[in-house]
Amino acid sequence: MKINTRDFGETEIDDSTVITMPKGIIGFESTTRYTLLSPLGEDTFPMWLQSVDGVEPCFVVYDPMQIYSDYRFEITDEEQELLGINEDTPYRCLAVAIVPDDYRKTTINLRCPIVINTRDNIAAQVILTEQYGFRHPVYEEG
Repeated sequence: MKINTRDFGETEIDDSTVITMPKGIIGFESTTRYTLLSPLGEDTFPMWLQSVDGVEPCFVVYDPMQIYSDYRFEITDEEQELLGINEDTPYRCLAVAIVPDDYRKTTINLRCPIVINTRDNIAAQVILTEQYGFRHPVYEEG
């Protein structure tokens, strides 16, 4: 299927890559279908979480566990049910980035990750009660 993207123009994607987010993303609740674009190579971050139904919304995302190896969280029973996951379900976690003009000052939101059931391509943004903040640096100073 062909989609129009914010940063890459018209792009061909496989239908099997469409991720359904029943509740959308905070502030974009009505947009429920996305795909992950990896312009730097398969599973190479940053990636773009792009709506398949329009040019916007589109989010730059990172795997927070690749940046902060001690990043851990728990999701509620309700969130597990929404995602259709249990302890044996493969999943991926993404953190939405804020990328300023100076990309070295990019930050990610660790408080509200997007969790994807990679077996069924169902995702949800969760709000954690752990002591994570909204703006954690991606790159070290210097």
